[in-house]
Amino acid sequence: MEQVVYDSGALIAIDSGNELSFGRHLSRMTARNHVMVPAPVVAQVVRDPRRQARLMATLRGCDIVPFEGDHAGLVGRLLARSGTSDVVDGFVAVKAAETDATVVTSDQGDIRHLLGTLGVRLLILKP
Repeated sequence: MEQVVYDSGALIAIDSGNELSFGRHLSRMTARNHVMVPAPVVAQVVRDPRRQARLMATLRGCDIVPFEGDHAGLVGRLLARSGTSDVVDGFVAVKAAETDATVVTSDQGDIRHLLGTLGVRLLILKP
């Protein structure tokens, strides 16, 4: 079973009606991949669940990963070492590194930089 982490760009693509992105997500579900979405990513994209039916259906099939107290220090230290400031991207990178997961992101450069700072090379895919 493949581990996959979505960032907000992956969910925005699905929510905006991008059929290719939605099809890729359905393929991951069919293959029984473990798709994780950090809770702060959900907070970035959910605005009106009644109008975001496709997004809400997508999230039901995913493992929503909470941002817990011990993550705060890990992410904060990563951001300091990397010279970046996006807490959500930092958490996406930390979860991907912890689980050896593929990252689906529209922000490949920043995620690659954060993973590199962690000393990890993982597959990074476009939504």
